[in-house]
Amino acid sequence: MLLYGTVILLSDVLILVLNGFLRGGEPSAFGSAAAAAFGGTLLVIAIDGAFAFLIRRLPEKWFAPGAWIFRVGKKERAFFGKLGVKKWKHLVPELGALSGFRKDHIGDTRDRERIGRFLLESNYGVVIHLENALCGLFLPLFPFLRPFAVWFPVFFVNLFLHLLPAVILRYNTPPLRLLFRRSGGEVSD
Repeated sequence: MLLYGTVILLSDVLILVLNGFLRGGEPSAFGSAAAAAFGGTLLVIAIDGAFAFLIRRLPEKWFAPGAWIFRVGKKERAFFGKLGVKKWKHLVPELGALSGFRKDHIGDTRDRERIGRFLLESNYGVVIHLENALCGLFLPLFPFLRPFAVWFPVFFVNLFLHLLPAVILRYNTPPLRLLFRRSGGEVSD
């Protein structure tokens, strides 16, 4: 969590400084740049949270452990290998506790119910993170965020910080589906 907070804070400071100078370098310019940078960050966090809340209310059957739409193909797995996900995934905070289910430890690998729930929560997480990665596209709808030099950096940081957990969840899907199948669960591969 510290890593994410640091990235967000440094991004906001960079946005503030660049926009302050772009707006003339006057103290009032830095004030309006600070309001836009920090306001944009808070706004994208609120939008992310609202969409996550709505997605969590969608029917569980859409995110079922065996759903074919969440299957990870060979090319995608190879891509994750090239990204070196296994080496850096521990650096990304796991915030599953916010939805009541932590995904940082699988537990008993023979417990079909637990593995099924793990997959269900992972599938919800993938959709939430991919959708939230794009939430920054709504920022130009707000007048104080319309300057490209404000909304684009906020969008880019949000995109980056949501793609990381989505990639990790997708990376973890094939072994989870295999465990689920071995425990008697049904998956479509």
